[in-house]
Amino acid sequence: MLLEIFEDNVWQMSLGERAAIEGVLAQLRPKLAIEIGSAEGAALRRIAAHSEEVHSFDLLAPSLPQPDNVRLHTGDSHELLPAFLAEIAGQGRNVDFVMVDGDHTPDGVRQDVEDLLDSRALARTVILIHDTANERVRSGVDSVRFAAWPKVVHVELDWISGKLFAEPALRNELWYGLGLVTVDAASSAYRNGSVYEQRYQAWGPLLADVRELILARERASLTGRDLDPFDTLRERSRVLSLELAVARTHERELEAELSNVQGALRLSEERRERADRVLEDVMSSPSWKLTQPLRAGKRRAKAPRRRAGDA
Repeated sequence: MLLEIFEDNVWQMSLGERAAIEGVLAQLRPKLAIEIGSAEGAALRRIAAHSEEVHSFDLLAPSLPQPDNVRLHTGDSHELLPAFLAEIAGQGRNVDFVMVDGDHTPDGVRQDVEDLLDSRALARTVILIHDTANERVRSGVDSVRFAAWPKVVHVELDWISGKLFAEPALRNELWYGLGLVTVDAASSAYRNGSVYEQRYQAWGPLLADVRELILARERASLTGRDLDPFDTLRERSRVLSLELAVARTHERELEAELSNVQGALRLSEERRERADRVLEDVMSSPSWKLTQPLRAGKRRAKAPRRRAGDA
């Protein structure tokens, strides 16, 4: 018999994504979880199965029945989510798990992620972002300057890779892909190096490049000719432009990290200067000068006495 997560015909995620989510939830056991974009509610039911309390944000209520520990917030997440997070933060509560799978426009994805990171309610949190292989979603996520939040300790946008569809209905479209962001306010990222997983090439953009090559071959086969050198150079130019955009994004992130470190350094220097001024004021005060003989006498009294015959 197949596992329940593999038998579900409603859940709009790949089997690998389902297994990854199930594993995180089983390990984390969230007290408070959030899903942004619940669709029919298949993933929401699995989140609820592992959580004490779950809040769902979507324009429409899920079509599937949900357990009693699920609260539905029907409407625009960009309006409802910040107010909810402020309420949770005011109660001193922490959001343990978030699934971001709502607005798939670049600006919409970016706003959802930034609203989450801006909240004090996310202090020790696992954030998963769905469809990071899709061009619009990836554009929005790539525009988030994760390093600007020192509480972000790890970002892996291709944690689970996406898929290039071959079926006629979605032919050559990029979907799926699961991004991972971990938050720990007790461990400032600028002390630990880059927040990004750096051992691998970003799979989402690589998959987009593969798609462009496939489309070029299909166009060439329709015209009955091979790719000419100009097409090859144009494709190489596009890839280099993409790499340049990624490099500039990392440059901005490094600038944000540098700004954080410089800010901490300035604060430390200001505290040292204040301490020096206080010490100088104390040592130049009349009371300090008047008590100098007393302090000198105490030091002499504490000094070890030399016995007769000591060298």
